[in-house]
Amino acid sequence: MKTIIWYGNDLRVDDHLPLEEALRHDDPIEGHYVIRPDELKENRYGVIPLGRRRLQFLKETLEDLAGSLKALDIPLYVHVGHPLDVLDPNDRLVFQSSIGFNERRIERDVKSAWRGEWQVFDGFTLYPRDEIPFERMPFLFTEFRKKIESDAAPNRLIERAYTEATSPVDFPIDHGPVETDKRSAFPFRGGEQAGRKRLAHYVNGPVRTYKETRNGFGVDDSSKLSAYLANGSLSPRRVLHELERHEASHGANESTYWLYFELLWREFFQWVALEQGKRLFRAQGIRSKEKSWRVEEDVITRWQRGETGVDFVDSFMRELNATGWMSNRGRQIVASYFAKELGQDWRYGAAYFESRLIDYDVASNYGNWAYQAGVGNDSRDRRFNIARQQETYDPDGAFRNTWL
Repeated sequence: MKTIIWYGNDLRVDDHLPLEEALRHDDPIEGHYVIRPDELKENRYGVIPLGRRRLQFLKETLEDLAGSLKALDIPLYVHVGHPLDVLDPNDRLVFQSSIGFNERRIERDVKSAWRGEWQVFDGFTLYPRDEIPFERMPFLFTEFRKKIESDAAPNRLIERAYTEATSPVDFPIDHGPVETDKRSAFPFRGGEQAGRKRLAHYVNGPVRTYKETRNGFGVDDSSKLSAYLANGSLSPRRVLHELERHEASHGANESTYWLYFELLWREFFQWVALEQGKRLFRAQGIRSKEKSWRVEEDVITRWQRGETGVDFVDSFMRELNATGWMSNRGRQIVASYFAKELGQDWRYGAAYFESRLIDYDVASNYGNWAYQAGVGNDSRDRRFNIARQQETYDPDGAFRNTWL
């Protein structure tokens, strides 16, 4: 018998409970990562969920993980299919629990069919399930944040050194060449090495002005940690640990708190998604708020291509298409424009982001889109004034000139 680590959005060796459990046993250990076939096919919204830039970032991350596992004499295998088609259900299985509805459905299939021992662990969220102090999730973030800050504590960080070397993996998908655009605000590779280096750089300087710069469009205006958190090459506990270490040495300020505040926003959407399940993907969202959404292919296509004629919106969309990245401010603006000004079914916009964003994470993406569309966790159905946003955040036209 061997021990199988079934990897998902936990592509690291640091702070990884399934790996630590696997190493407790004397059996041979194998790592396996399984890509769902439906992620490689055009979906009902006309996009392929795992777009080329997402695939490239995933491949880089897996090569990085393979290097760290190789140092522990653990091979890593990558598959396309269903886990039960590629894993032996008689082995011992350890894995991290998922948040997304489709992922959890597959987990249930695996657990019900598995004949050997299996254990499942938390690790994608900052706080474990038994530390979330709610019987039902509050609807508003503010209530969640205040309760968490007063009553919850993250699990202890389990440290393990990563290896600063990559190892080839037999990646089963040919996605073609993907070049880095020199204008990109996210000029980083995938993987735990790159994530830890970015984290170290950010908490040793730029974090101290984060609250003032977070709506900017440059490399260091925001942390750029979301992609590493999304595929789990960084754990949220690692980010918090390094932030607290910085505050212990240099003192806390509004900006260091604001990075923690953003970690709590991420946390909030994870637990909302877990509680709401399939409801998160309904046209009326989790509020069951009926709206008359339209689906006009030509309108949606122009928005996707950055050809709406609204320069600020088009700039952000062209940045996304060229780089796989968009600032948080940009995401709010283009989502509000898509749902509120164009009146299009918000799920088409969310699906396009899913296909294109390097840092796609199901809970944050669909939670934020529903929020902007007025069918999510927002008590007000707010609307962005695009002209005012442009005047506030790009008054000299520098960002628009870069992309138009």
